[in-house]
Amino acid sequence: ARQQALLIADEVNSNSKIIQVYAYSSFYPYYEQYDTIVRECAVNLVVTIIATFIVALLLLGFQIHAALCVMLSVTMCAVDMIGSMVYLDIPLNAISLVNLLLSVGIAVEFSANIVQAFTTSKEVGRANKARHALRKTGPAIVSGIAMTNFVGVIVLAAAKSQLFVVFYFRMFFTINVLCVAHTIIFLPAFLAFLGD
Repeated sequence: ARQQALLIADEVNSNSKIIQVYAYSSFYPYYEQYDTIVRECAVNLVVTIIATFIVALLLLGFQIHAALCVMLSVTMCAVDMIGSMVYLDIPLNAISLVNLLLSVGIAVEFSANIVQAFTTSKEVGRANKARHALRKTGPAIVSGIAMTNFVGVIVLAAAKSQLFVVFYFRMFFTINVLCVAHTIIFLPAFLAFLGD
């Protein structure tokens, strides 16, 4: 109906030089988001991940390799979250887009600690540095960051509102699981093989 109204408005505007018409309904702003949501999602994710790289580069002492490791882990978490949204039947809309962008920040919180511990480790060899980084920050990540996030998210599972269950419980629970998996499993293994 909205598309048809927009076509009619365009036709009236092309035939009339006196008045300009615009199709509007109070429901249109809600549906208009779907016209640009995929492009907005891609642009916002790219900008957010580039900003993550720049901040990681600054905070990790201009170590490009370390900042790239953080960016790779964060990007993988975001891509996995997009795939999980399809699997969990979570539509891409304004709410899920904001949560997806928040997942980048949560992923940084997880992965930057491991990479920082790896780069400052006095151990010799990549595998030993990765093991040291995991021993040093792993327990803090799991018990501090992950468990506090899980406790806050689990409460939302009992919510009566589908909005809270779908867009907050499912998404944030999945974000936490993916971030823990990437930080505790993937990132140390990646650093052990390809770390600097």
